[in-house]
Amino acid sequence: MKDNKIIELIRKSKSPINIEDFIKLCLYNEEGYYFNNRIIGKQGDFTTSPEISQLFGEIIGLFILSFWKKNIGKDFNLIELGPGNGTLLIDILNITKNKFSFRKSINLNLIEKNKRLIENQKLNLRKFNHNIEKINWQNNFIIDKDKPAIIYSNEFFDCLPIRQFYKKEEQIYEKMVIYNSQNEYLSYFDVKVEKKEILNKINSYDYETVLELSSLRESYFNNICEHIKFVGGLCIIIDYGYYTRPDNFTLQSIQNNKMTNVLDNPGEQDITSLIDFKSFLDIAKKNK
Repeated sequence: MKDNKIIELIRKSKSPINIEDFIKLCLYNEEGYYFNNRIIGKQGDFTTSPEISQLFGEIIGLFILSFWKKNIGKDFNLIELGPGNGTLLIDILNITKNKFSFRKSINLNLIEKNKRLIENQKLNLRKFNHNIEKINWQNNFIIDKDKPAIIYSNEFFDCLPIRQFYKKEEQIYEKMVIYNSQNEYLSYFDVKVEKKEILNKINSYDYETVLELSSLRESYFNNICEHIKFVGGLCIIIDYGYYTRPDNFTLQSIQNNKMTNVLDNPGEQDITSLIDFKSFLDIAKKNK
């Protein structure tokens, strides 16, 4: 723990950081989890549905094909958010390999930050004789608005950072993370929320005691909705979440396919939380 570079960054801050900033450091910092580790599969830290059965990806592939036939029927952007090892994409491409007009119409875009995973994706795609020269890899969702889009993701939004708030005796507090210099470990530290802007944001949500908010999740999904509204198309999101907000925090971490303490080994384990699907539906409706 003492040699962990992310802990050192938190220690140097000399003040509590919110959960959102903590997750950003742990997952997206250059020393973070998504830039360094082998993460997916039985030999990694967690296993996703496409790794368990190819039927998962084949069903999604057939649905995408059906939607394209009925609603698009021409060149389009096929976009996967966080492709992992490329397993889901490969199953989609394999089940549609004989649909020549569909395959010819695909302009393939993969949104991926992890360099090791990109290499895995290229290696795995080559194994199935897929031409990687026609695939566009990029860090963020920046897609030309010249074609309709079919956008899909599996366990992507659950890893985007959140902030955690709770109400106690009519006061609102935010959960923070602080470095305990005396014992040399990370711990939670609760801070009373004073800023009116944050209080107004919190009070715009219906909740009892506990509230998790992700401005990054909402803005990312809003960008997708705006994109589809402009070009036409479809978005498929498969993830862990809820419609009715639970009255408990949902942040969790996993390493070696086992649940762990969120504050342990920062940068060396995956951190996720449940998605507020009602907020996503509200954003989709706002964008019509």
